[in-house]
Amino acid sequence: MDTIKKRYINTSKFYDLDPRDIVIVDIPFYLDYANKYKGKILELGCGTGRVSIELAKAGHYVTGIDLSNSMLEIYKNKIEKLPIEISKKINLINRNMANFNINHKFSLIIAPFRAFQCLTKDSDIKNSLQCIKRHLDKNGVFIINVFRPYKVLDESWCFEPKIQWEREDKDEGIYVVKKDCGEKINVENQIIFPKFIYEVTDKNGNVEKHIEHLELKYYYYEQLKTLLKNNGFEILEEYGWYDKSKIEDGRELIIVCS
Repeated sequence: MDTIKKRYINTSKFYDLDPRDIVIVDIPFYLDYANKYKGKILELGCGTGRVSIELAKAGHYVTGIDLSNSMLEIYKNKIEKLPIEISKKINLINRNMANFNINHKFSLIIAPFRAFQCLTKDSDIKNSLQCIKRHLDKNGVFIINVFRPYKVLDESWCFEPKIQWEREDKDEGIYVVKKDCGEKINVENQIIFPKFIYEVTDKNGNVEKHIEHLELKYYYYEQLKTLLKNNGFEILEEYGWYDKSKIEDGRELIIVCS
């Protein structure tokens, strides 16, 4: 637990620099469901507020939970800069998504962009789904998004560092290159261990490296469906991308359930 709480201490400040489409195009998707299932929203693994701030700007009341103190500090700093009519719609809780009790029910619960995959123990996964069930309104929906394995994952998944994205941060006067590395894999328990390397060059040409080690549970399509059904969820819709294209054709696994 302490390890997870300390995660992103040195790298959370680079999180919002990610320019990839995958952290942009999901916003309209979640806004669509927020408008459809009106009421309070719960975001699991809210991070720096990438998704839930946009929901609040659209007029929705959102609660975000996250275990990373450093991510939440960035989120809180963003809230302070928002107009009061927006900031008052956001409630942040430093909590583990594997075990939470907020004493509210929500019409929409979301676990965007790999958040649920941070749970790697079977007991935590089951506990989290039971917590989600208890906090979901009778007519509400839960949306889970995980990456689709591009093949059967085995030892060949491990790979040397490669550039995932790079971007200039003019406000801070730095240039950031993010590299992704498949450090190791636990095939039996379906856990990958990505290593993120941030190479940061300042205006004087000095380079610093910041390294983040992660653990993520990966799911195949049928496994994820079975997991949800075995824990009392009914699958309503499923998509392969945020444009609601067929799940068979997409890079992602996005499942909407009640």
